[in-house]
Order: sequence, then C-alpha cells, then structure tokens
Amino acid sequence: MKVTFSKLRLLLFAIFRKNCWSNLEASDVLVVRHDADCGYQHAGKAYSPIIDTVVEECFKKNISVQSVATPISRLVGARAYNSPAAFNRSLSWIALWVRMLSVFIGREKSKEYGVSRKAVVWLKILNLVKPKIVIGIQPDLALCRACRLLNVPVYDIQHGVISKDNKWYGDILPNKVAVSDLPDGFLCWDRQSAEYLKSWAPARGVTINVIGHPWFQRFQFPSDNDLLVQDALRSSRIFFDEKPIILVALQWGLHIHYYSDIDFNKVMCKALESVIKRTHNRYNWLLRLHPIQLTGDEGEYCEAYLDQEFGGFAGVEWHRASLLPLPILLSQASLHITDMSSVVIEASWFGLPSALLNPYLNKGGILEGLYDYERRSGIATVVEQNAEAIELWISERLSCAQAAPSVVPEGGIQAILDKAMMKA
Repeated sequence: MKVTFSKLRLLLFAIFRKNCWSNLEASDVLVVRHDADCGYQHAGKAYSPIIDTVVEECFKKNISVQSVATPISRLVGARAYNSPAAFNRSLSWIALWVRMLSVFIGREKSKEYGVSRKAVVWLKILNLVKPKIVIGIQPDLALCRACRLLNVPVYDIQHGVISKDNKWYGDILPNKVAVSDLPDGFLCWDRQSAEYLKSWAPARGVTINVIGHPWFQRFQFPSDNDLLVQDALRSSRIFFDEKPIILVALQWGLHIHYYSDIDFNKVMCKALESVIKRTHNRYNWLLRLHPIQLTGDEGEYCEAYLDQEFGGFAGVEWHRASLLPLPILLSQASLHITDMSSVVIEASWFGLPSALLNPYLNKGGILEGLYDYERRSGIATVVEQNAEAIELWISERLSCAQAAPSVVPEGGIQAILDKAMMKA
C-alpha cells in the first residue's frame, strides 16, 4: 500500500507541476537525463557524473548547453547542475493516456500513440532550443523520432552494461524499434562495450563511437583546475587502517526483476549479509547504494535495513561510500562484490576482481552472456550465494597479486562535439 501511494504521489506531482517552457534557451547542445542518473552532489546541487561531465566539456569549448530532465524528475531547476528544465506535466499526461488506451486499443497501438504524442512535445522543445546535437542516457524513442524529423543528430551515451542479455540493447532496440526511432549513434566507454553493438547497429544505420568514460577520465587524469575532482580527492579516505577494503555495489529493483518469488530483503542476499557480519573485524566494507536507493521511500527503507544489520560495526560504512565518486572508491578497494551491477566494468579498469552473485548469470540463465569479456579474462567470477563460497572467493583473491590497472584512454567526447559544431 505504501509503495502504491508513493507512486501515486509522484504521478500527481508530475501532472500538476508546470512545464518549464520559459526556461528553455537556444543552445548548441541539448542534454537529457533523469534523477536516477544524478548519483553525485556538487556545490549543493544534484550532479549527473556522465551527462554533467559532458556539459562541463562543452563549457570548456564555449559551447552552450540546455539540460532537460526526463519524467518523472524532481532534481530540476536550481536543485541540479545547469538548471535542467522539466516537462513532467506534458509527458506524464501522455503516459497516463497510454495506460488507459491500452485497455481499449491494445498495448502496441497505445504505445505508438504515446510515442507520436511525446514526439510532438520533443519537437516543440527542439524548435525552441535549436540544438546542433542531442546527447542523452537511453534517449526516449519519441525524442529520437523528433530529432530525426528535424535532422538533428541524437546520441545515446553509455551508462551501464551493453550486451545481448541487456533487454534494451539486446532485444528492444535491435528487434522492436523502427529505424526512425533509433538514436543516430552510440557513445561507448570502451571497445568491449561497443563490440556487441556491431552485430546490429551499423546494419540499421546507427554509428558506434568509443569515447571512453567521461567521469572516469576526470579522475584518471585529474586537473588542478577541476574543482569537483580536487574537492572529492581532499575528502576521499574513509578507512585509515591496513585491513583490506571490499566494495559492495548495491542495486535497486532486484526484488522486482530477479527475486520476487523468494524471501529477499530488497538490498542484498542473506549470504552476503552473513559474510559482512562475520568478517567486519577482518575486512573493511564499503556498501555503495544506487542513487534511487538514497531517496524517497526506497532511501528510508535501505537506511533502516543497513542501520539495523550493520549499524554497530566500525568496519562497515555506507553513507560516504554512496556519495563519493566511484573512481575514488575503486582506487581504495581491494575487491568488488555485486549482484550484477555494471560497476564490474569500471572495477576491471582498476584491475579489481569482482564477484557476481546473481544466479541467472550461470549457464542457461537469462543473464548468462552478461560480462562475458570480464568473466573470460578472469577479472570477474560468478560466485554462489553461499556464505562459505563468498568467503573462500575473498580469501583466494586477496592472496593473489593484484593486476595492474588496465584503463585505456580513448578519444573523449570532444571529437563528437567538434563534428556537430562544424556541420551546423
């Protein structure tokens, strides 16, 4: 009942909040992001590590940027970096109509109606901003359609794992979306992430560009003039003893997508919970919450759970671990454990071994192809959800010499921006 009320409250918030048409300004670049992408706070404002790093790269080149928040977002205007404009009302009303229409005209027809109506909203936004390029995290199909109608290139910048077992990139985009609704290109972190896209994207006229990870590049090559990075580095250390540090990347929605039929606490499996309790004197544990697990009802639940289970342990920390930049945490850690988070990829760039606990990653499971490159290289291992198995993996990996960091610098976003500015 509480979850239903929370969703209703959020929907009402979206429907009755005014659109920000007057906040739009003509700009060279339009960037699009959601609250869930804002996993960092900088100078008291919500900050999207990937999108807002792109924004800062634009500013360095005197390229103007208009930020837009996708529905349903609350971190907008003065609450977030570059004051994103929100159009919750228009886009949420359409989503509500789509749900009602699906009862009468079917799911597919109502979905097409929704895309066509949202495209009208995006066309209005694009005509006001007049961007030369659009960059977003999984840009909406309607946004892609509107961009293609106006011949404005739109790019999907990577924010997590890309593989055939990822539903969006492995099924929906290659098999169920018309070319008219696809982005013009993908901006990938590394060559491994781009490899799968080559199996279908070029054939559908979509380009693939490997640009590196904008957020990680800032910490890999820190600039004295980058105030965000320098501020983060000054307050980066969490533990000051010599115990090994194990980073746990938590995820939201696991109880919905993978463990709905078992007794699951919505945060982590019982085996990992048990290992942390048994070893908090031997190891230091950093528990990193997903941005969605830090706010609203989800945040209250996670805080209560973690405080109840680990609140008395000096070797377990989750507050600063959830707020510090991920590259800083990975540089301190000895090992990484997760259910199936894409932090596996980032951890591999630091030569950091990862334990994957999701049983669907095993052969025959719906995720068996996920992190294939990392698993074949040995940097990631699927480990049974069993306390003894997890402890054994920890002791074995700690006894081995750690691999050297393997981050390979890529060209960055600049080439894409330069191309768009020259074309215009």
